[in-house]
Amino acid sequence: MRGKRFNLGVTSILVALLVVSIAFMSGCTGEPSSSPPPPPPTPPITSEPGVLSTQGYVYDDKLGYGFEYPGGWEFYVEEGDFPKGIKKVVSFEKEIPKDGVICRVLIGLTVKSATDLQEVKEEFREGLKGLGGTILEEKEIVVNGREGYEVIYKPIAPVKIRQVIFIANGKSYMVVCSTAEVLYDEYEGTFDPVISSFVIK
Repeated sequence: MRGKRFNLGVTSILVALLVVSIAFMSGCTGEPSSSPPPPPPTPPITSEPGVLSTQGYVYDDKLGYGFEYPGGWEFYVEEGDFPKGIKKVVSFEKEIPKDGVICRVLIGLTVKSATDLQEVKEEFREGLKGLGGTILEEKEIVVNGREGYEVIYKPIAPVKIRQVIFIANGKSYMVVCSTAEVLYDEYEGTFDPVISSFVIK
């Protein structure tokens, strides 16, 4: 299931992530906690020395980014020849029991080829509009001297997502923080240091 989201295009990488989130990653699954759904297939984990290090802080020599992440979460790395210039997806997940069902919280980073932030923003808006999603808030931001675009939105009712996009070195770095809407306020403080610590070399 995780690999299928890469077939939907540039903006749709995130949009597909949202849709998959509802069933697997970010939203409540609707299954009783006594019988949780099977986990998604585990993607390959990168172990190439000197490229990606993760000990409370992700640092990627090859693609030139770094950020803090919450300890104790499941960690996945997906990289390879994905469509639309995608270079890598790094994600952290945590399962949360909530009112008798299992919910998931997701923090993810997608790195792909891109040179124009405005173009990426417009493509994102078009993709979200196609899903009937709603933008709750959007603004230009600066994080560690890097200008970016932040948007908070709901692709469909049960999920709420905060996404930040930066353009550097011919690439788009897209940070996505996603969870069931009922858990968003509780985990917003977890999302803040991930975004505020994000750097691109």
